[in-house]
Amino acid sequence: MTRAALPLVAATALLLAACSEPSQADAARLKKADAKASSGAAAADRAYMASGWTAGDDASWQTQIRGRTQGQNEYARITSATPAAPAATPVAAAPAEPAKAP
Repeated sequence: MTRAALPLVAATALLLAACSEPSQADAARLKKADAKASSGAAAADRAYMASGWTAGDDASWQTQIRGRTQGQNEYARITSATPAAPAATPVAAAPAEPAKAP
């Protein structure tokens, strides 16, 4: 093969590789409709559901999400977990050393 034909063969191979994308018609058939997050999980996933909310109840869902978000809020987490710091007591100044006689 000549050196002039090598770039032409490489370009042809790249163009043919770009044309091999699979059809996306099958992907549309496999998609399922979205459900509301508060509707709950499948029966197999119920072991992972948090207690304190009822599947299908939007108000309890919002309460549960708000609580989780506050658990990730660093400011709220630190201030609620740390007791109030005791008042600082003033430190007495060290007594001055007496001057030494020469």
